[in-house]
Amino acid sequence: MEPTGPTRLLSFRESVIYGFGNLGANAIYNFLNGAAGLYLNRYPEVPIWAVGLLSQERSLAGAFAQPIVGALSDRTRTRIGRRKPFFIAGVALTAASLLYLSGFPPIAPMLIVLSVNAFFLNVAVDPYTALMADLVPPGQRGRVGTVLAVFNMLGQIAAALLALFLWDRSPQLVFVLVTVILVVAFAVTTIGVREPEAPPALRERVKIDVASYVRGLLAQRELTKYVLAAAVFWLGTGGVLPYLTRFAVNELGTTEGDSFQLFLPALLGTIVGAIPAGYVADRIGKKPVLSVGLIAFAIFALIGSQVSSVPQALGVMALIGLANGVWTALNVPLLVDLVIPERAAEMTGLGSGVWSLAQPIGAVIAGILIGNFDSYRASFIGASVLVFIAFLLLLTVRAPKVARPA
Repeated sequence: MEPTGPTRLLSFRESVIYGFGNLGANAIYNFLNGAAGLYLNRYPEVPIWAVGLLSQERSLAGAFAQPIVGALSDRTRTRIGRRKPFFIAGVALTAASLLYLSGFPPIAPMLIVLSVNAFFLNVAVDPYTALMADLVPPGQRGRVGTVLAVFNMLGQIAAALLALFLWDRSPQLVFVLVTVILVVAFAVTTIGVREPEAPPALRERVKIDVASYVRGLLAQRELTKYVLAAAVFWLGTGGVLPYLTRFAVNELGTTEGDSFQLFLPALLGTIVGAIPAGYVADRIGKKPVLSVGLIAFAIFALIGSQVSSVPQALGVMALIGLANGVWTALNVPLLVDLVIPERAAEMTGLGSGVWSLAQPIGAVIAGILIGNFDSYRASFIGASVLVFIAFLLLLTVRAPKVARPA
């Protein structure tokens, strides 16, 4: 498939403004992945397997709705663009749900809001991802992916530091502050990014037809194979992230607040790994660089299952972060290379929908393994195996050749 799309290179300033949205979204994602498991300690009625299901950046409800959101975004025409209305709606819904959860409401409404909160944010994030296809030429996407990865990690670091220093004192305050980060960051992108003129609106109406979407995806073989490989990756990592803070508390003996320190070396390592990954990918291709990142991730996750002290865990998490930096920088750019540009939000939403199924399923499987083996180390072993399978699947994908821009 020959890449098409925009031809004007983004300036560094434009890339930074675009990247702020990623900062806000990933501050929330990291907070949900890390804090929700501890948050649910206040609700002892919730079983371990359900903790992983609820402590997710992705939503089972969103898995089915995200392709529809993407298709609606592709067909939207407003004065402010076709993506920005979804930024505003998704961020507003997410902020409201987080502020509600900060009050530790009764279990029934808490479960409902926590279950759909991740989908609220995806209302903004899937059109945000599709905006790369609107703004960035294919030969520059690796470098812009690096900028997004750095902002991704800055958002996660901000959330981790807030939780590390404030969670033991006031979980409610942490909820409020990460919500502020989300709103301010997306405001910068919404106000600062100028969407290009949209192509003519697609004439066909949006239909809630899952089979039709699946057929459309399967017709694009390389996109299908890549979405499958990424789904297996998220299946593995979805089993680790929700239990990482509990791993620190139960296996390494930290306090709840100190458990957040495991995220920091991983996040810093991700920045270090992402910066060269994007630039090298624009020279030699995204797939070979991404393949190296996946095999390294699988090896380091297996080593992580055997750590017995906090210093060892911090060292291994830094190595996992380096490998994760490659994935963080190149996952979305390679996906965008493979989609149909005029239906970018629909196709990326479809891919995200598949991944939104994979992560919660991975968390449930990991929760069952943890319960059966009575050890949180099982989640690392499962992640290692699944990420290695994702590596093997990625090898089958024929990535498009992208000319390097001057």
